[in-house]
Amino acid sequence: MELQFSNSLQLKQSLKLNQVMIQRFNILQQSVQEFEASLQEEAKKNPFIYVRSQQSSVPFSAQGDDYVSPLEFATYEESLLSSLTTQLDAQMLSEQDYEITLTLIDHLDDKGFLPNYKDVRKEISAQFDVDDRHVFKCLKVLQSFEPDGIGSRNVNECLWNQIDHYGLDDPDDESNLKELVKHHLDAISNKDYDSIKSALSINDSELSHYLEFISHLNPMPAIQFTNKEQVKIEPSLRITVNEGVIELQNLEEERMSVHLNNDMLKTLEGNIDSDTQKKLADAKVWIEHYKKRQDLLKRCGEYIIKKQRLFFVEGQEYILPCLQKEMAVDLDVSESTISRIARTKYIETPYGVILFKNLCQRSIYGKTKQQVKLLIEYYCQRYPKLSDQKLSNLLKEIGLPIARRTVTKYRHEIDQTSSYFRKH
Repeated sequence: MELQFSNSLQLKQSLKLNQVMIQRFNILQQSVQEFEASLQEEAKKNPFIYVRSQQSSVPFSAQGDDYVSPLEFATYEESLLSSLTTQLDAQMLSEQDYEITLTLIDHLDDKGFLPNYKDVRKEISAQFDVDDRHVFKCLKVLQSFEPDGIGSRNVNECLWNQIDHYGLDDPDDESNLKELVKHHLDAISNKDYDSIKSALSINDSELSHYLEFISHLNPMPAIQFTNKEQVKIEPSLRITVNEGVIELQNLEEERMSVHLNNDMLKTLEGNIDSDTQKKLADAKVWIEHYKKRQDLLKRCGEYIIKKQRLFFVEGQEYILPCLQKEMAVDLDVSESTISRIARTKYIETPYGVILFKNLCQRSIYGKTKQQVKLLIEYYCQRYPKLSDQKLSNLLKEIGLPIARRTVTKYRHEIDQTSSYFRKH
């Protein structure tokens, strides 16, 4: 008797949502100030956490004892409109799609919603002579921007989009969370937990984790822009260039270190009750969070140096296409993890202090016509023997799908001769 085995059984490896994972999500997306404040607060409650604050490192451009760092006065204040238009400018869109998306941005309310979307869609369709699907395509472009949930038509869609951007490991967790925010927000408000557990076929522990996760979502994505208080900038990374050599410093690690309080452990001498054991376990989790954050910051910094070398050496005009999803694949982490690291972290560079996300976009990254011309001029001068086809291939390798005929057109516009004359 011959036995036949099916190869349809697949090994499913995914991390279920839990308290530690939710905590990790929040810690990764915190700014330097928020992260250091949360560590200090946790250390006050937990004697096993030892936080050592160290003197801030000297700015790389410091010159002598009388030097005053511009970071002493650097603050950050941005409106919702400027944040969204900056992201819009980074998209490779047609002129019409750009204008449609900009019109959608203009119709956002104070919460960042489009509650009157049907009326706006009708207006845009008539103005630009496009159908409803075309307007919806531009709406999805807007909804891909940060802050997560922007451009949603109601609270349910806002929370749904935020869950979608998290990129959770376990598909069941993602499905259940989306079901919760789509159909059960009233039940959550009324604390009708039994009906939720029955509808989703989940237990008390899973529901608890889901509710904890949802509590950290933002039902009003634009609220952060209503606070006019200026935020002092504290860079997480510093990148310097010295005679073509690019170096990376993790400033967070230099400002603060976190360890287990060994003196506390020695005092106990093995006499640990259940409450003390829990505090010790919590301390180890927080220390692991700290290490994970610093390790990821360093790896992201190294990746950015590799991808944006031309920017660090030549300047702002040479920022190259770089996608967070590509970084995620290269670093073997989720795209949402990269998004959380990039959104609030600053990098000190030879060309000023800039947001990490400005060097690595979450969605489609485009270049302006002028920037493309600058790149073509740079490569024509740097590699004079390259033909237009080879220049086109080179641009494609760095993320710019520019056809050979477009390279030729731009080369003529910037008065660069063909490779035949450049190499003679």
